[in-house]
Amino acid sequence: MSLLISFSKSKSLLTMQYSAPGKPKETIKMEAHSGGWDGYKALPVGKWLITENPSGDRSYFALFYQDSQVNDQFLDSTKWRDGIRFGFHTVVGSHGCIMTKPAVGQSPINASQQWKKIQKLIRTVRARKIIKYQNNENPKIADNTVYHISSFGIMEVIN
Repeated sequence: MSLLISFSKSKSLLTMQYSAPGKPKETIKMEAHSGGWDGYKALPVGKWLITENPSGDRSYFALFYQDSQVNDQFLDSTKWRDGIRFGFHTVVGSHGCIMTKPAVGQSPINASQQWKKIQKLIRTVRARKIIKYQNNENPKIADNTVYHISSFGIMEVIN
Protein backbone atom coordinates (compact mmCIF):
# COMPACT_ATOMS: atom_id res chain seq x y z
CA MET A 1 0.00 0.00 0.00
CA SER A 2 1.20 3.50 -0.68
CA LEU A 3 0.08 6.95 0.32
CA LEU A 4 1.37 10.19 -1.24
CA ILE A 5 0.34 13.54 0.22
CA SER A 6 1.06 16.99 -1.18
CA PHE A 7 -0.15 20.53 -0.63
CA SER A 8 0.00 23.07 -3.45
CA LYS A 9 0.19 26.63 -2.13
CA SER A 10 -0.64 28.22 -5.50
CA LYS A 11 -3.66 25.97 -6.09
CA SER A 12 -4.78 25.91 -2.42
CA LEU A 13 -5.15 22.16 -2.83
CA LEU A 14 -4.33 19.11 -0.72
CA THR A 15 -3.93 15.94 -2.79
CA MET A 16 -3.73 12.43 -1.37
CA GLN A 17 -3.10 9.44 -3.61
CA TYR A 18 -3.76 6.02 -2.14
CA SER A 19 -3.17 2.63 -3.70
CA ALA A 20 -3.62 -0.87 -2.39
CA PRO A 21 -2.81 -4.18 -4.08
CA GLY A 22 -5.62 -5.33 -6.37
CA LYS A 23 -7.52 -2.04 -6.13
CA PRO A 24 -7.52 1.01 -8.39
CA LYS A 25 -5.58 4.07 -7.27
CA GLU A 26 -7.75 6.53 -5.35
CA THR A 27 -7.17 10.28 -5.26
CA ILE A 28 -8.70 12.55 -2.65
CA LYS A 29 -8.49 16.31 -3.18
CA MET A 30 -9.55 18.96 -0.70
CA GLU A 31 -9.35 22.72 -0.76
CA ALA A 32 -6.70 23.82 1.73
CA HIS A 33 -4.78 26.90 2.74
CA SER A 34 -1.81 27.99 4.83
CA GLY A 35 -1.31 31.34 6.53
CA GLY A 36 -3.23 34.57 6.30
CA TRP A 37 -4.17 35.18 9.94
CA ASP A 38 -2.39 37.79 12.06
CA GLY A 39 0.30 38.31 9.43
CA TYR A 40 1.35 34.65 9.33
CA LYS A 41 2.59 33.57 5.93
CA ALA A 42 2.19 30.21 4.24
CA LEU A 43 4.58 27.38 4.96
CA PRO A 44 7.82 27.15 3.04
CA VAL A 45 8.12 24.67 0.20
CA GLY A 46 9.69 21.39 1.27
CA LYS A 47 9.10 18.12 3.03
CA TRP A 48 7.16 17.98 6.29
CA LEU A 49 6.99 15.04 8.68
CA ILE A 50 3.40 14.24 9.72
CA THR A 51 3.17 13.36 13.43
CA GLU A 52 0.57 13.10 16.12
CA ASN A 53 -0.25 16.49 17.60
CA PRO A 54 2.06 17.04 20.61
CA SER A 55 -0.82 18.72 22.48
CA GLY A 56 -2.82 15.49 22.23
CA ASP A 57 -5.69 16.85 20.10
CA ARG A 58 -6.24 13.99 17.63
CA SER A 59 -8.38 16.10 15.28
CA TYR A 60 -5.11 17.68 14.04
CA PHE A 61 -1.70 16.35 13.07
CA ALA A 62 1.55 18.20 13.66
CA LEU A 63 3.90 19.04 10.80
CA PHE A 64 7.64 19.14 11.50
CA TYR A 65 9.70 20.90 8.83
CA GLN A 66 12.50 18.71 7.53
CA ASP A 67 15.41 21.06 8.11
CA SER A 68 18.64 20.24 9.91
CA GLN A 69 16.68 18.86 12.90
CA VAL A 70 13.41 17.01 13.40
CA ASN A 71 11.31 19.05 15.83
CA ASP A 72 8.39 21.46 16.15
CA GLN A 73 10.56 24.55 15.42
CA PHE A 74 12.12 25.92 12.25
CA LEU A 75 13.75 29.07 10.95
CA ASP A 76 11.79 30.61 8.05
CA SER A 77 14.01 33.29 6.50
CA THR A 78 14.93 35.18 9.69
CA LYS A 79 11.86 34.34 11.80
CA TRP A 80 11.47 31.35 14.15
CA ARG A 81 8.21 29.47 13.74
CA ASP A 82 6.66 26.52 15.55
CA GLY A 83 3.37 24.79 16.27
CA ILE A 84 2.50 24.03 12.64
CA ARG A 85 -0.57 21.79 12.44
CA PHE A 86 -2.55 19.98 9.73
CA GLY A 87 -6.30 19.76 10.13
CA PHE A 88 -9.77 20.85 9.09
CA HIS A 89 -11.92 23.90 9.68
CA THR A 90 -14.65 25.68 7.77
CA VAL A 91 -13.05 29.12 7.40
CA VAL A 92 -10.15 30.40 5.30
CA GLY A 93 -6.89 31.24 7.02
CA SER A 94 -4.53 29.90 9.65
CA HIS A 95 -1.47 30.86 11.66
CA GLY A 96 0.66 29.12 9.03
CA CYS A 97 -0.83 25.65 9.49
CA ILE A 98 -2.29 23.66 6.60
CA MET A 99 -6.05 23.57 7.01
CA THR A 100 -8.43 21.72 4.74
CA LYS A 101 -11.91 23.19 4.30
CA PRO A 102 -15.10 22.67 2.34
CA ALA A 103 -14.84 23.59 -1.33
CA VAL A 104 -17.32 26.05 -2.82
CA GLY A 105 -20.66 24.23 -2.96
CA GLN A 106 -19.49 21.36 -0.73
CA SER A 107 -21.38 20.85 2.50
CA PRO A 108 -19.38 21.14 5.72
CA ILE A 109 -20.62 17.66 6.69
CA ASN A 110 -19.31 16.13 3.46
CA ALA A 111 -15.97 17.95 3.82
CA SER A 112 -15.68 16.80 7.45
CA GLN A 113 -16.26 13.19 6.35
CA GLN A 114 -13.57 13.60 3.70
CA TRP A 115 -11.16 14.89 6.35
CA LYS A 116 -11.98 11.92 8.60
CA LYS A 117 -11.14 9.57 5.72
CA ILE A 118 -7.81 11.35 5.19
CA GLN A 119 -7.03 11.02 8.94
CA LYS A 120 -7.87 7.32 8.89
CA LEU A 121 -5.69 6.65 5.84
CA ILE A 122 -2.73 8.53 7.36
CA ARG A 123 -3.04 6.61 10.63
CA THR A 124 -3.60 3.15 9.11
CA VAL A 125 -1.88 2.92 5.72
CA ARG A 126 1.58 4.20 6.54
CA ALA A 127 3.78 2.42 9.01
CA ARG A 128 3.71 4.29 12.31
CA LYS A 129 7.15 5.08 13.71
CA ILE A 130 8.02 6.42 17.12
CA ILE A 131 10.52 9.26 16.81
CA LYS A 132 12.50 11.18 19.42
CA TYR A 133 12.77 14.94 19.17
CA GLN A 134 13.79 18.01 21.15
CA ASN A 135 12.48 21.53 20.66
CA ASN A 136 15.93 23.01 21.18
CA GLU A 137 16.53 24.71 17.84
CA ASN A 138 15.09 28.15 18.69
CA PRO A 139 17.50 29.68 21.22
CA LYS A 140 14.78 31.91 22.77
CA ILE A 141 12.53 28.98 23.78
CA ALA A 142 14.91 26.02 23.83
CA ASP A 143 13.61 22.90 25.57
CA ASN A 144 16.09 20.05 25.99
CA THR A 145 13.43 17.55 27.04
CA VAL A 146 13.47 14.46 24.81
CA TYR A 147 9.96 13.77 23.53
CA HIS A 148 8.63 10.61 21.85
CA ILE A 149 5.85 10.84 19.29
CA SER A 150 4.24 8.77 16.53
CA SER A 151 5.08 9.80 12.97
CA PHE A 152 3.26 8.84 9.77
CA GLY A 153 5.54 9.79 6.90
CA ILE A 154 6.00 12.86 4.75
CA MET A 155 3.84 15.56 3.16
CA GLU A 156 5.38 17.63 0.40
CA VAL A 157 4.54 21.33 0.19
CA ILE A 158 4.92 22.71 -3.33
CA ASN A 159 4.26 26.11 -4.93
